[in-house]
Amino acid sequence: MTSATSIAAIAVGSLGSSVQTVRIGAAGKPSRTGADALRGAVDFVVVGSDTRQGQTEATEGDPGTLNNDVTMLVHISADHQQMTAVSIPRDTVMELPACVDTDSGQTRPAERAMFNEALARGGNQGGLRCVVAAVQSLTGVEAQFAGILKFDGVAAMSTAVGGVDVCVATPIHDPYVGLDLEPGIHPIEGQTASAFLRSRHGVGDGGDLGRISNQQVFLSALARKVLAPGGALSNPVTLYKLAQAALSNMILSDNLTSPDTMVSLALTLKGMDLSKVLFVQYPTLPNPADINRLIVDEQPAQALNVALQTDAKTNLNDSALGGGATKQSSDSTAPSKSTSAPSSTAPATHESPSDGPATAAPSTAATSTALPSTITGQTAAESTCSKGSG
Repeated sequence: MTSATSIAAIAVGSLGSSVQTVRIGAAGKPSRTGADALRGAVDFVVVGSDTRQGQTEATEGDPGTLNNDVTMLVHISADHQQMTAVSIPRDTVMELPACVDTDSGQTRPAERAMFNEALARGGNQGGLRCVVAAVQSLTGVEAQFAGILKFDGVAAMSTAVGGVDVCVATPIHDPYVGLDLEPGIHPIEGQTASAFLRSRHGVGDGGDLGRISNQQVFLSALARKVLAPGGALSNPVTLYKLAQAALSNMILSDNLTSPDTMVSLALTLKGMDLSKVLFVQYPTLPNPADINRLIVDEQPAQALNVALQTDAKTNLNDSALGGGATKQSSDSTAPSKSTSAPSSTAPATHESPSDGPATAAPSTAATSTALPSTITGQTAAESTCSKGSG
């Protein structure tokens, strides 16, 4: 583990001067010692921007506007025993808080608009701050860290880990992103991985909610590969490549550019039980005023918000999968790579590469609270398949 964290720190250090950063005005940083895991709960906003300006030649068509096409709030519990990644549907209509547009220097007043407009409201330097503020307004959670993943970032990171095996239950044909996948197991990386995550017209009902559950199929498979024994967190070469891919394709909050902080953030996931890695969709309902828009489903949203704010352990019901995913059948031809979760008896403490074990916050309860049945998602321990729209 010492060599893995050291080589990741070298990757961060060698690229540090070229990394784009922004200040998000976050709460205080969790404490750490050297390159141990961060202590305490961690909240991190991850934004996938749908602008494609200046990206690879494989990208065709209109580069698009600077919108937060994909937004996730990642909450890691104080004892580092559970991670909950909440995907916020881009088409959700909400009250976006006032935000400074750094391009014009003017403050944009609060307005009711689609959630995915938050990034554009802040201009080139203030957009990430505006998304973090919108996430806090929606969930009541203030994130310490944030980052924008550029269009080529997913392609580079999937290649860095050697590709990700995804299961496709029914054909995915999406000419908008150039994706054609027949039923079966597909090892995907590079631009194919990027197209898989961007696809809307090829999965579920062709909307954003189907795309979110399709993304959760990929992210769960990625988590199984990264968190498995011998995965990226313990493999120096893979960890270096992953750090390089991330830093070369992200705009980060300025408190994430330290090599120690980047490594410490990754170490909060080390040894985590895959059944405690949750990917959930923020609960919404169709907007009665516009069938192409969504509104917050207030009751389950409040339950999820309280769980995140109070660092409560949660679980999903057995039929929580969204419309773009289905359970993998027992006769699947899937490779038998790291499909089972690590033992739930893994210690709560996190091994330090230099100063002995980092003492995580003690677990206060062995039980977890079931999220409302209308909240969809899955855990990383579940082997699922994408439901193509044919």
